[in-house]
Amino acid sequence: MIRPLMLAALLMAPPALAENAAEKQQRCEIQAGIVRQAVDLRAKRKSQKRTTRKIIRSDAIAGTKYESNVDVLAQWVFGLPDDQLSDDAVTAFETACNQYQQ
Repeated sequence: MIRPLMLAALLMAPPALAENAAEKQQRCEIQAGIVRQAVDLRAKRKSQKRTTRKIIRSDAIAGTKYESNVDVLAQWVFGLPDDQLSDDAVTAFETACNQYQQ
């Protein structure tokens, strides 16, 4: 009896977790903002650790679910070649985020 209930719960979970288009756009905008801040701070020669800490403590991110994204996104930015540290990187990230299909 428990196994069929667990299976039913697992099969029903994905639709409950799906985000709508407006939520997706908002998430991508917030994450692109994190990328923009990381690009700006890296261009100012701040360390990855300091960049991560500063973004996490910013008013827009502190205490939100996006805190956990900062480290990964900062790591991505710090892995980019210097010639890609521009608004184009932010735009490319936001475009890819919005086009991603689960």
